Amino acid sequence: MDTKLDDISEAIGALRAEVKNLGQKIDRADQNALDTSNKAAEHHSAIHKRVEEIADEVGEVKVDMTVLKVTVADTKAVTDEVKLWKAQGKGALLVVGIASAAISSAVVGFLAYWWDVIMRLLRSG
Repeated sequence: MDTKLDDISEAIGALRAEVKNLGQKIDRADQNALDTSNKAAEHHSAIHKRVEEIADEVGEVKVDMTVLKVTVADTKAVTDEVKLWKAQGKGALLVVGIASAAISSAVVGFLAYWWDVIMRLLRSG
């Protein structure tokens, strides 16, 4: 009977060891699951933070674009005004050119017509 009790004691000891082993494995699995969950939460938090940063940057870009649109509109108005001045300047140069050509022609015509008289007056004088 001693052997039966020894066998039973040995079986109970083995069962205890297996149960203890299983308990340790369950504890490790729980710890791994907890670690994984913590890492996932940290990763999720980091992603959420980055998304918020990107949203803020997009908002800043939107504000900058609004300011830029106003600046471009002002610049366009100035550019249009300068183009108008340029066109007016070209027109004024054309008028001045035509007027100077007319005056030059009149002076040359006058001198050509009266050249003999002018030369006689200069030589006699």
